Amino acid sequence: MTIPELKNYLTEHLVPSKLYQIGGESNGRICLEKVNGIWEVFFCDQEKKIGTLFFKDENSACARMIREISKVMDLVYDVKLSPA
Repeated sequence: MTIPELKNYLTEHLVPSKLYQIGGESNGRICLEKVNGIWEVFFCDQEKKIGTLFFKDENSACARMIREISKVMDLVYDVKLSPA
């Protein structure tokens, strides 16, 4: 999966944009960004990266981003996302 495919997936599944940030950091959101050639997925809290996971490839990072967002969707909205 690529970033454009991830964005389409999130849009198609009506995931609120307030839950995530792709390409940078945003307080209170699950974020995905590429830093020095390494993909990172993390939660941003008070401008600090929490629980950062590192990936060598875009596909793995996107897949993990979906898993993390799926957890929030299930817990907060009681909505189960279909697999990508």
